[in-house]
Amino acid sequence: MNKRQLVFIFAAMILLSSGCATVAKYEARLNTFIGQSEGSLIASWGVPRKEYRLDSGKKAVEYARKDLVQTGGDTFVEERTVSHSGVIGDKPYSGISTQYVTQTSPVEQYKLYCKTSFVINTNGTVESWHHEGNNCVSE
Repeated sequence: MNKRQLVFIFAAMILLSSGCATVAKYEARLNTFIGQSEGSLIASWGVPRKEYRLDSGKKAVEYARKDLVQTGGDTFVEERTVSHSGVIGDKPYSGISTQYVTQTSPVEQYKLYCKTSFVINTNGTVESWHHEGNNCVSE
């Protein structure tokens, strides 16, 4: 396994966050707001990023979460075996030596986001939800 694959695996582990965060758990959390008041939603999620008035008199509210995860940039020492050979005067020589080379792993950045919208009906209660993004997960 090369270093790039190790960095990818490490990044994937970070993205999944150790508590087995899943989309299914996020959707289960969203379902708890169906039938709840808009005030309860705002008390839990905060003030929405955007609001839209629909022709039907309903309202859609939008929440967004954006994160940037960076991996790499780590400095490490790598051991390398170097073979030497040549001629000094008329005598050949050969040998092996160990060199220690400082390396830095490449920096990789991953953009994470989740946009979640709730539809609030004319009675002021949450009617439905929709989400999109690569980080719509919950523990």
